[in-house]
Amino acid sequence: MTAAVWLPAGRKISLAGLAAALLLTAPLRLSGQQNKAASAGPSPVSSQRQFLDRYCVTCHNDRLMTGGLSLIQADPAKPSAQPELWEKVVRKLRTSTMPPPNAPQPSEPDRLATVKWLETSLDAASAARPDPGRTETLRRLNRTEYQNAIRDLLALDIDAASLLPADESGHGFDNVTVGDLSATLLNRYIAAAQKISRLAVGSIQTSLQGELINIPADLTQEDQLPGMPMGTRGGVMTHYTFPQDGEYDIQIMLARNLEGIVSGLREARPHQLLVLLDREPVKEFTVRKTANGDDTQADKDLKARLKISAGPHNIGVTFVKAGSSLVDTIRQPAE
Repeated sequence: MTAAVWLPAGRKISLAGLAAALLLTAPLRLSGQQNKAASAGPSPVSSQRQFLDRYCVTCHNDRLMTGGLSLIQADPAKPSAQPELWEKVVRKLRTSTMPPPNAPQPSEPDRLATVKWLETSLDAASAARPDPGRTETLRRLNRTEYQNAIRDLLALDIDAASLLPADESGHGFDNVTVGDLSATLLNRYIAAAQKISRLAVGSIQTSLQGELINIPADLTQEDQLPGMPMGTRGGVMTHYTFPQDGEYDIQIMLARNLEGIVSGLREARPHQLLVLLDREPVKEFTVRKTANGDDTQADKDLKARLKISAGPHNIGVTFVKAGSSLVDTIRQPAE
């Protein structure tokens, strides 16, 4: 059984109007999309390709290979595939060394647009996949390198041998087996850094601190030493960084042999001992042989308190060299 359904006349008209509206709007939308695509112009990738083909590929192709470089197969849409190549292109364009002066030149806006496009693409690729390089070659500094680095960076002359343990050597070199950093060695580096930082920026510590400076046993005490003033002999001169302004006590101890005897006091004549600060005498002592021959008391009074400003200074002690001229006597005839 079939039932007929009748629609009012107005409903038929509205449906027909809707169909007509759909038919009319579809071409309009398509036409708008076409106009928008036409106004947008070529894509950035195609623009960079056209730039390369016009100004670069003429010389940098597979046949000429000018400068050992070909851009025929290079894809500007994927600069991360050949970052070294595109870095060269960016440097040449940024400095305007390419294209060469005798070749057609791009306009400045086109050049800058290409450089900006390549730099932005390379930076984005590097941020997405960072490449630190060969990290297995990273190593710590050995003692000598550490001491030189502190000298160059902070202008401080430190004794790295007193701050850090000796480096292990391999095949005669002490800078090839320094990759490992144990907890004990790390603590030594931290302690050294704390001391060096106090020397570099100054310290407000008021606690008493002392340091012993020894003279090498084979260092001559008969002649003038390097860095000492003229007319002196023996002693020691050292470069020391004082952590803060203040008064410093200098205690001088005379060298002794294995029996505890000061071998330089064999004669009764006195010896003049100078304390030097930056090569200038600041204190003078007279050293002579003790009356009772007890050399343990020979240097008990060799103490000086000096007011020294913070920073590096040369501190030293030395003897005044006695004259070597002969005593004037009446000339005796030969027998």
